[in-house]
Amino acid sequence: MTFQEMLKERLSPTDWQRLQAFTASMAPEQRAAMMQFIAQRETHAPAVGDEAPDFELPRLDSTERVRLSSFRHHKPVALIFGSYT
Repeated sequence: MTFQEMLKERLSPTDWQRLQAFTASMAPEQRAAMMQFIAQRETHAPAVGDEAPDFELPRLDSTERVRLSSFRHHKPVALIFGSYT
């Protein structure tokens, strides 16, 4: 299965159409670089149900840092990414 076939299988029909339209508007070298980035990310991502890789992030408004592994077997963790500007 090619990477594009895998993406088409995993994305909703709407998201697949959006991806196609977005990539069609890119220069060929930009499109190739983006697809290479997505392929690397998707093939290195943990599978559903696998233990998440450990990482550390700073707490907001603090110099303290938090490590994901410190929450293992204690409580659920929700990761929320976004812009706070």
